[in-house]
Amino acid sequence: MVRIPDREWPATVVPGDAHERAQATGVLFRRLGWVTERLTRDERDDVERQLEFWYANGYCPDALLIAVSVLPGGERQRPRTAGERPGDFLRSRLNGWFDDGPAAAMNEVREPPRPGQTFEAWFAQRRKQALDEGGYRRPSRLTGAGERARAQAREIAAARRPDPVARVRESERRRAAALDSLPATPIVTPPPAAPATRATPRMVASFAGRQAVAAHSPAVRRIVARLREEKRGPTPAELAVLRNAVRDAHHHAGLGTLAAASAEVTDTTAELSPEAGRIHALLAHATDDRLPVDATVRLLLAGPGPEDLPVP
Repeated sequence: MVRIPDREWPATVVPGDAHERAQATGVLFRRLGWVTERLTRDERDDVERQLEFWYANGYCPDALLIAVSVLPGGERQRPRTAGERPGDFLRSRLNGWFDDGPAAAMNEVREPPRPGQTFEAWFAQRRKQALDEGGYRRPSRLTGAGERARAQAREIAAARRPDPVARVRESERRRAAALDSLPATPIVTPPPAAPATRATPRMVASFAGRQAVAAHSPAVRRIVARLREEKRGPTPAELAVLRNAVRDAHHHAGLGTLAAASAEVTDTTAELSPEAGRIHALLAHATDDRLPVDATVRLLLAGPGPEDLPVP
């Protein structure tokens, strides 16, 4: 079926199918100046339903343009107002073109003010007019040589068209050749990973000594005893004091650890502080029993109590 561009649709043709109705509606909108009109989906459906009814009754775009401008009696219709929507405008202006005779049906309309024609009739008329004016020339048929040349050209084009499977295989072949052309790279064996550092008994004893110093700090024991006696949790102020006491105890324990380590080297324990003496005694009790850290700490602290450990 012959199709023409939307802007070239003749206004005297009555559309027959959905595509032709869309083209005719576009011509009508351009003639009415509604090209920039923004319609909602419901408004567009309303306009299309109305125009489909009038197209089915033989009205072409030219006939509709006349019908919205004048009444069947020749009286001019009022122009469209500023707030009037396209669907309401068509409904009110085309209402006068319904047949109001006593024997007419409710959906019976008057004859179009301008008769239309089918697209086939219009196209045949245009072709005849072009033939009469010499502006139309029928396409000439190919001769036998022309048919053979066209078949040969199609064969050449099909032969040059790459096969998808062959193209993939060629790509894989080029990739494999590129990999084979690369120089061999020696395999470098990474050095063995260093064994995980295991906590030694002396490290565990030092840790246990710091914990013992913090746990037996006078300030810490005083606050804990008061909380146990009163059977309550610490207040914010007591919690702050407790934290500071634990922090100070850890600080003194760190200094004691250094002093205890120095005393082991110099073998002099006369000038050790009480914290250093406790840690030095725990270091002396450290044994390589291959126990986990928690078990070793409990074993060290379960032996002679920190209060009973010798203090120089």
